[in-house]
Amino acid sequence: MAASSMSEEKYPVKVVEVFNGKVKYVQVPTSLNDGSYILKCNELLTSKPLKQKIPVEVRDGLAHVYYAESYFSIAKKHKCMLEDEHVLTVMVKQYPYKEERLKVAKSKVKLSKKDQKRVGREWLMTKKVYENSAKTLLIDKPFLKPLNSYITSRYGKKRIFNDMKRSQHLGNDFRAKVGVPIPVSNKGRVAFTGDLFYTGKVVIVDHGLNIFSLYAHLSDIKVKVGQMLERGQIVGLSGMTGRVSGPHLHWGIKMNGHNIDGFSLVEESQKQFVNESVTTH
Repeated sequence: MAASSMSEEKYPVKVVEVFNGKVKYVQVPTSLNDGSYILKCNELLTSKPLKQKIPVEVRDGLAHVYYAESYFSIAKKHKCMLEDEHVLTVMVKQYPYKEERLKVAKSKVKLSKKDQKRVGREWLMTKKVYENSAKTLLIDKPFLKPLNSYITSRYGKKRIFNDMKRSQHLGNDFRAKVGVPIPVSNKGRVAFTGDLFYTGKVVIVDHGLNIFSLYAHLSDIKVKVGQMLERGQIVGLSGMTGRVSGPHLHWGIKMNGHNIDGFSLVEESQKQFVNESVTTH
């Protein structure tokens, strides 16, 4: 995408802070023409490239950036380039996540060879799903949490299953008895439906620019792949399928390959539409 005749104009580099496992919405001034671009980020003190290639949308002189940082990231500085111009510096900080202990069926902790193969196949299958996102944002409103019920397990908790296997909980669990209607968090296209080992019956929705939401452990799925959804439309009914210790909804957000805290996206997406409302009035 070619720059406009104003391409010589330079803007101050924006500096933002983001915690590991969180997302930050940033509007970056630019002289680029409207369209889709890639924001390329690397560590500030090294020439070693990161895997951070973030799709962004430029409209009316602003690049709309949803910058997500991996749960596993350590404190560091990132330098982000848009069409070879340094436009953004990101200061990554560490968030103090907590720990919890859970009891589940032994077969869900120590997997058989058969289950290991199944999990491997499912990982490759969903990886391909996450590699195919709309090139523009499909949303026109902020994200919403899917339920207003009690959060039984928050994003980022270090989990110990049956006093032996350790992992991280990279989503948010909402209290929900079997059969509660589950609304989608925002407008998007159904990218995947299926019944997987860990998540059970699950729906994945693409919101554009590598932003996906996931609804897991469902008892029933009410949508089909390719279907366009409006914010709040029902994707399925809550349940207890997959690796669970009881009925609930697991709500996940995947952004640019990272599992991030959905509540962070809810908060940051509100900033986008507040800013756009101000600039159009």
